[in-house]
Amino acid sequence: MSDNTGILKRFLKKVFLIDLIQGLTITFPYTFSKTITLRYPDEEKWIPYQRFRGLHTLNKNKEGKELCVGCELCQKACPTQCITVIPGEDKTGKGISDRIGYRWEINLLRCMYCGLCEDACPTEALKLGREYELASYSMLRQIRTKEELLNPQPIPVEIEGGVIVKARLEADDKGIKVVPDLSTQKRWW
Repeated sequence: MSDNTGILKRFLKKVFLIDLIQGLTITFPYTFSKTITLRYPDEEKWIPYQRFRGLHTLNKNKEGKELCVGCELCQKACPTQCITVIPGEDKTGKGISDRIGYRWEINLLRCMYCGLCEDACPTEALKLGREYELASYSMLRQIRTKEELLNPQPIPVEIEGGVIVKARLEADDKGIKVVPDLSTQKRWW
């Protein structure tokens, strides 16, 4: 007798699509709830917090002089040996001392963004920035030079981060980049 009621229950479940209706009662309310996905990179971009470890930056002081004194401590502190610093005498006066990093390169393919180089820098010339879109068409593009790292990053230091901003895609010879519009920000969480 119990076998007959079990068979009857399974038959009625299949005929009236009970399992399908139970599943839809769970998923249907999500149709009208707030989306949790980003339209990245076409329309939106996440701005990381200030403590984020992204692309390295070489900084200047308020007078526009390079803070790097070519001490090579960042190179020695790097566990993957991805930083190359060749110190040189500053004859142009663009540094804060008579010695600058004449050649400064980092291989981003080998970097693990641990921040030890930033900790080792005595003049705070080297910082890990908030740029995280580092894809490119060429492996050579992953070696960044001093001149590239001295350029200001698109996200200013003053912005706290942890927000979503409008963005647009731009493509050039170096690759595709997402340009943020920092005028409108919204909290993600």
